[in-house]
Amino acid sequence: MAAERLGLGLSLALAWTLVQAAPASPQAIHVTGYGSVEFLSQQGSKATFDAHNLNLILVGKLRNHLFAAAEVEYEHGGEEIALEFAYLAFTRIRYLNLIAGKFIVPFGSFNVNHPAFINKVPGRPFGFDRVIPVTYNDVGVMVRGGLPTGRLTRVTYDAWAVNGLAGDPGGDLRGMRDNNIDVDGSKFFGGRLGFVGPHGFDIGASVHTGVYNDENDLRVTLFGVDATFQHSGFELKGEFVQANQQTTAEDLKKRGFYGQASYLATTWFEPTVRFSQMDFPGESNRDLREVSLGASFYPSDFGALRIFYRVNKERSVTEVKDNLFIAQFTVGF
Repeated sequence: MAAERLGLGLSLALAWTLVQAAPASPQAIHVTGYGSVEFLSQQGSKATFDAHNLNLILVGKLRNHLFAAAEVEYEHGGEEIALEFAYLAFTRIRYLNLIAGKFIVPFGSFNVNHPAFINKVPGRPFGFDRVIPVTYNDVGVMVRGGLPTGRLTRVTYDAWAVNGLAGDPGGDLRGMRDNNIDVDGSKFFGGRLGFVGPHGFDIGASVHTGVYNDENDLRVTLFGVDATFQHSGFELKGEFVQANQQTTAEDLKKRGFYGQASYLATTWFEPTVRFSQMDFPGESNRDLREVSLGASFYPSDFGALRIFYRVNKERSVTEVKDNLFIAQFTVGF
């Protein structure tokens, strides 16, 4: 599958941090990446083309068990340029690998697997930008690994300490990212415990918690569960996230979830449907629901053309006509 090819390329940065990682040649440097171009036509807005992103990933072996990885992203025709991650990984200890630097926090599934070439439906599900602020990367340290538990099964784990989120009381969690130099000195701690079985079965539970406003000693805790199942061309996946956010008044509880089903009917055609929903406290304009229907066409192992229509629904405020047609061409290399 084309998506699996990009998944392999994109995951090079993490593959060398897994247990029993394949040895690399001395001083080897690998360059990989992905990019996407989109045509967007949304109700109430003018249709536009968007050079959404071009991301370059470099992975290199420094010494026998020491690796470095970095990703630079260029978004919206170069309007936004950012360092997605840059870290060192030490892999000498079996079943326990050490990472230090800036990395994508492996909370749940979508935060790691958000790139367009892997994500079979264009755009983020509701809840996966304002509840868990995808893409969420942070600076800190992490240990990760896995233990075999039987034939074709294993338990995986990730545990991290990072600078965390920081912002105003009750503020938007998405705006609390990029705390590259910790402004309040309050660290966040978290982890994910997963089980991987046959047929691409993967289930996990995640937590991430810390003080986001040091002045008022306000804490936010993220919880999540995710699951994926693949068999004979079918893929079912879903994820639920919840943020419990303290404020100087009443505490806030924010939730989001999605379910997605796809079927690789041929080597070049894969219809997919996704449902997602987001719930905020009270009657909020962020109480949203969407259904995305469409298909991916694979002209080669390196590219995918996705044609989708997204029906958006407001749930507690006046309905807005903002359904979206999107054609996306994405490549991995």
